[in-house]
Amino acid sequence: MKKSIEAIWKQGFADESAGIPNIKNLNDLKSIYIMDQFKRRYQTNVLILIGTAILVLFAFVMGGVPFIGIFMFCLFASLALLGKVEIDKLDRLDKGTSNYDYIKGFDEWLKSLLIRFSFIYRIWVPLLFVGFSLALLHTNLFVPFIGETLIERLVENPDSQPFYGLPMAGMLGLLAFAVILSYFSNYLFKLEMKTMYGGLIARLDDLLDELNALR
Repeated sequence: MKKSIEAIWKQGFADESAGIPNIKNLNDLKSIYIMDQFKRRYQTNVLILIGTAILVLFAFVMGGVPFIGIFMFCLFASLALLGKVEIDKLDRLDKGTSNYDYIKGFDEWLKSLLIRFSFIYRIWVPLLFVGFSLALLHTNLFVPFIGETLIERLVENPDSQPFYGLPMAGMLGLLAFAVILSYFSNYLFKLEMKTMYGGLIARLDDLLDELNALR
């Protein structure tokens, strides 16, 4: 299971004694390809999260809101760390059993991952929205264009307001929208997974159906 699909394919053509591949061998190749592609995409997304965490930290520090930058960095870094933990779990799946058992184990890992991250998104997405909103209001990147930060433009005296420069009504509105995002975060997560992995997940389900039919 450790070989890539390309290596196995080349080996098959190099072996002149190899006959026509049977259904089992074709299913083995398909399973290797699907899981290899899923893992590569997942690892790429973890790297993107790490890069985003560093970029956001740098941008917000330069924008004059370092504490919000640190907060946003922690948000993206924590999601990347959770992703790395899931990759380690995938690597620990028993590859010494039959191909069917390994695919079943992969499918169970995937379903468990979807459940965990759908719950995590209910917390992560609202925090991301609040962090970006406060950063947008307080960053000095707009000063060269409007002569002041957005919070200074919107609020007459932000220093006198109790919630990071926002009046209570503004903060309540921000939190209310964050709660709405929390409610719909599960749909956002499903849309994200469908966009990035939908085709691979559908092929995995089809492969499991084929293998179950052959047993």
